[in-house]
Amino acid sequence: MGLWDLPPMDVRSLLREERAALLALLNDLDLSAWDRSTVCPGWSVKDVVLHILDDDLGWLSRGRDGDRSGLLTGFADHNSFITALNNKNQRWVEATCALSPRVIRTLLGVAGAEMDAYWASMDLVAEGRVAWASPDPVPLWFDIAQDLTERWVHQQQIRDAVDRPGVRDERFLGPVLRTFLWALPLHYAPRTGADADLAIHLSGAGGGSWRLHRHQGQWDLVELDLASMIHAPDATVRLDTNSAWRLLTGAPFDHDRLVLSGDPDLANHFAAARGILM
Repeated sequence: MGLWDLPPMDVRSLLREERAALLALLNDLDLSAWDRSTVCPGWSVKDVVLHILDDDLGWLSRGRDGDRSGLLTGFADHNSFITALNNKNQRWVEATCALSPRVIRTLLGVAGAEMDAYWASMDLVAEGRVAWASPDPVPLWFDIAQDLTERWVHQQQIRDAVDRPGVRDERFLGPVLRTFLWALPLHYAPRTGADADLAIHLSGAGGGSWRLHRHQGQWDLVELDLASMIHAPDATVRLDTNSAWRLLTGAPFDHDRLVLSGDPDLANHFAAARGILM
């Protein structure tokens, strides 16, 4: 089963809730908190917030308004693209670092309202692009879902930096992890050979079980229920959901929580999977 075979996962209401939670958090921070370091190398809380604002303005400019002048194109390989994207993100942060927290919060509120209207206008089954999940077009609902993952993860990074509880209930963690896991078929694609089954069990809020299956050289991901559990997988991954989102974004987590069994070549490869552009 591929992404085009799935019913649309509409996360637009969650995007509104996530933005409201972010603005409430930012309104409650003192000035010193904006200068705290985050897990994003070299970026403070303020830098991460500026990056979120850039994401809003980019969606509106390129997507809604059709202005492609900021689009990165013409790269020979993935690494060149990632380097250019990182440089672009850094230039934005440096260019806007003199904005005050109050101005940034105001701009986020305005941009958020514009994004809500833009998302509401979208056809969820139109074509989108998510480079870490597929080299081909994906349904637009999945493109929107990956935007939720980016915004949600950045908010968790901010909350970690300022010692505030994360927004990690099932309503958010479930869609975020279900989006991230679609990186796995592309991540495992170079690994060829006989048919194989990897069982993935994520425990806790928003968790579930999945089957990553290789058949005739193609990898396929299916979420499982109790009636369709794999009884004898070639390998198994077990992890709690709070650690899973951290692993899949390259964030620090307690590696003792990751339990791998069975075929080590199949299971160990999971530990290097990423549901973000790297």
